[in-house]
Amino acid sequence: MISDRRSFLRVGSLLVCGGLLRPRSLFAFEKTPGVLSFDATELHLLDFVSTYSSVVRLTGASVLGHLRPESGSGIHALVQVTDFMKAADALLRAPFKKFYAKENSVSFVAQGSGHVIENLSAGDFARRLAQLSSKDNVFFAHDALSYDPIAKQIDDPLAAVSAGELKLVNRPAKTPEALAVAMRGTGDARAAALPEGEDFVKWKAQLVKSTATSKAAYPIAAAFVRGLPAFAALAGTDDVKSAVATPLISSAIKGALGLTAKQAIGEFDRVREIFGQSYSDGAVWLYVVLGKQVKKDTRGWIDAALLEDVHWREAFDSASKIETAFQSPELKPQA
Repeated sequence: MISDRRSFLRVGSLLVCGGLLRPRSLFAFEKTPGVLSFDATELHLLDFVSTYSSVVRLTGASVLGHLRPESGSGIHALVQVTDFMKAADALLRAPFKKFYAKENSVSFVAQGSGHVIENLSAGDFARRLAQLSSKDNVFFAHDALSYDPIAKQIDDPLAAVSAGELKLVNRPAKTPEALAVAMRGTGDARAAALPEGEDFVKWKAQLVKSTATSKAAYPIAAAFVRGLPAFAALAGTDDVKSAVATPLISSAIKGALGLTAKQAIGEFDRVREIFGQSYSDGAVWLYVVLGKQVKKDTRGWIDAALLEDVHWREAFDSASKIETAFQSPELKPQA
């Protein structure tokens, strides 16, 4: 158990910029003081996209997270492509193992961080950047962040960095969508070592103190399970446990999955003790809520489209391995 336990309902730690960095990983930017730091895998990713495009933007949480060294945010890159044949040829020589490609998007997990590359035509690239700069199209100020790694320049139209905290911009009206945004916000804040803003903390606390009715339990539980792997990867299991214990999530998973908060947390600890660190926390959580405890049909909210989520894909694959491992003669009595 970690002694300095974080809570899903408590403000995170302070933003850290600087530290001991490799010279290659310093990317000064003009509009906001600070540096961006990238690990070796991320530098390889940037080198890779530069082989077929000179117009690249890192966006959203991947910019916010890389304001400090050893970020867990991963990279989300938008790449303008004028020659898709050249991009496809480059993909054949991609330096990543076990990546997932669908249409013009490529994603993979490395050392717990999820990375996404979107290859876009010039028109689509321009539209995406324009959408990011609009307050009406984002939930957090950092969603509008973009960074040009070639010009070494950041664009921060909603003052996400200068705010010095996670800044909530819009609030979804429906509870399932709101829960998804709350989980993502906490995950982004933890990965960036950024405190959650007061408005966000109050809104999140109000959201999760309500209980789900039997009719509402299903979509709320679905939203929780969809966001669970990324939340576990970015925020950590202490925050997952804290979230599971809230009235909203505990009542939703009880109604939709037949699983109490105490049972979910206890089962996570039991499975983690059996396997040690062989599998990610996200994988163990998915095994707990899906592998054994689903009581109802999950069609409509657990589907193939989730494989496009880089954290979900890794966690679901590993959760399947946990299920298989429990079928062995040695572990079957503990399943």
